[in-house]
Amino acid sequence: MQEADVESIASSGSLEGDIYANAPAGKATNFQTYVNVVSVLAGAGTLGLPAALRDAGWLGLLILALACAMAIYSNQKLIQCLYHDGRNRLREYPDVAHAAFGMPGRILVTFFYNSIALGGPVLYLILTGTNIHDLASSVGSTITLKQWIMVAAAIMTVPIIITKTMREVAVLSIFGALATTIVVFIVAVAAIVDSKNFDTIAAPGGVVGPVEHDIVIPRQLPIALATFAFSYGGNVIFPHVEESMKNKRAWNKIILWGILTVTALYFLCATTGYAVYGHGVKSPIYLNLPGGVTRTISTIIITLHVLLAIPLFMTTFNLQVERALKLEHRGLSKRAEWGYRAIIRTLSMILVATIALFFPYFGQMMSLLGALSDGMLTFVFPVVFYIKLFGIKKVGKLELLAMAFIVVIGVAGSAIGTVDAVKELAKAYRGELDH
Repeated sequence: MQEADVESIASSGSLEGDIYANAPAGKATNFQTYVNVVSVLAGAGTLGLPAALRDAGWLGLLILALACAMAIYSNQKLIQCLYHDGRNRLREYPDVAHAAFGMPGRILVTFFYNSIALGGPVLYLILTGTNIHDLASSVGSTITLKQWIMVAAAIMTVPIIITKTMREVAVLSIFGALATTIVVFIVAVAAIVDSKNFDTIAAPGGVVGPVEHDIVIPRQLPIALATFAFSYGGNVIFPHVEESMKNKRAWNKIILWGILTVTALYFLCATTGYAVYGHGVKSPIYLNLPGGVTRTISTIIITLHVLLAIPLFMTTFNLQVERALKLEHRGLSKRAEWGYRAIIRTLSMILVATIALFFPYFGQMMSLLGALSDGMLTFVFPVVFYIKLFGIKKVGKLELLAMAFIVVIGVAGSAIGTVDAVKELAKAYRGELDH
C-alpha cells in the first residue's frame, strides 16, 4: 500500500484532505534522510554476518534477502501507522503501540526497545574489549579481556554523564556508518588477497587448510535470521528520521533505497567472508585477518566506532529513566540535577559492564539481541499494529497473506532464535564452542 492509498484511507479526518497537514515541518532533504537511514542501519553488526552464513550455509543468503524485503515492508507500515487517524501524527514507536493496544502495547514495545538500548552497549563493550585486547596482546600486554572491558566502561562513563540529550550524540551515527563501510571493504579485499584460492585458506597463525562450506544447515536458519534482524534493527529511530523530512511523502522510496544500500554492503561482507574462510570464519570477521596493517587499521576504526556508538544507546535509555523519575520537574538546582543524573548514568553503565564481563561473547550476544528484540520490533509489531489501526478489511487478500507470512516467520524465528542463542551463549560461557 503506497502513500496515496494511506491518504485515501485517512483523508476524511483532515480538513485539507492531506494527512501530512498537521505533521511537524521538517528541513531534511531526501538525500539527507537517506544518509540518516543508512547511518542508523550500517553498524558493527554487519561484521557478524559471515558467521551467520557459517551457521546457516549458503542458503542463508536467501534468508538475508527475505529479511531485507520484510524490513522494507514493515518500516513502510510503521510510518503509515503514525498517520492512522488522518488528523494528528503520532510521535514515536511506543505511541503507535499505545494507539493499537493501549498501555499493554506501550509496555511491551518499551521492554523490547530497552533491551536493545542496554544490549547494544553490552555488545559494543565486548567488541571494544576484544579489539583492544587483540591489539595490546600483539605488543606483549598481559592485561586480560575482562580488564580491558572494565577500562573501556570507565572511559565511556565520562561522555555518557556529560551528554545530556540525543541531539548532542546523533551525529556519531554517521561516523559509525562510514567506519563500518570502510572496514567491510578493507576486510573484503584483504580476505581475498589472504586466500591463496577458494579451496585453501591461510588462517591466522599461518596454517593452510581446506575451506569447507555448507549449502544449508536447516536447524541454524532461525539463529541466522536473528543475526540478520539485528542488522536491520533501528526502526525505533525511524519515526524521528521521518519527522525531520521536508517531503514526507518520499518516505517509502527513501526507506527502500536505504535498506537496499545496506543490504548490498551486507551481501558483500557475508559472501566474501564465508567464501574465503568457510567454517573457520569468526565474528567479527576481521578477527580472521592475519596480523598486520590491514587488521590493525580495521580494528582501530571499528573500536573508535563502537566506543562512539555506546553513548547513542546509553543516552536513549538514561533519558527514559530520567523522564520516568521526572528529574527535570523536581525543582532541583542545576548542580543537584547534574548529580542525580551522574548517579543514574554511572549505575546504568555499571549494569552494562557487569553483563559484558559475565558474557564477553560478541557473536552469541548479537544473535540473542537480534532474536529477542529486533525480530519483533523490526518485522512483527509494525505489521500487527497496522492491521489493528487500519482494520483487516482495508488490506487486500494478497497483502494480508504477505502480512501473515511476516508475522509467522518473525515470531517463529524470534522464539526459536532466542532459545538457540541462549544455548550458544551457554556453550560459549562453558568454553564448549570451537569458534
